[in-house]
Amino acid sequence: MSEIQVHIPIDVRHVPPIPLAPRTNSLKGLKVGLLDNGKEFTDHVLDGLCEMLENDHSVGEVVFWRKGFPSKAAPFIDQMASSVDVAVSGVGH
Repeated sequence: MSEIQVHIPIDVRHVPPIPLAPRTNSLKGLKVGLLDNGKEFTDHVLDGLCEMLENDHSVGEVVFWRKGFPSKAAPFIDQMASSVDVAVSGVGH
């Protein structure tokens, strides 16, 4: 019987945990930013999320942002973060 080697691609450096951002109890009246990361079908997912946020959670405003390419950082991330109350990064495929 032959052997199978399994390589687990983990980083062995110690990285301290990053605390989560504070959570809100309600989305009512808040400005929500939706980030389309540029992957296929993300726009469909975020359109559905937008509709749900408006109909079910009474958000005040939804603003869409779109990255140019999925693997590149969003050059406007600081502007987005400072202009919305809550942000969602969308993932397609």
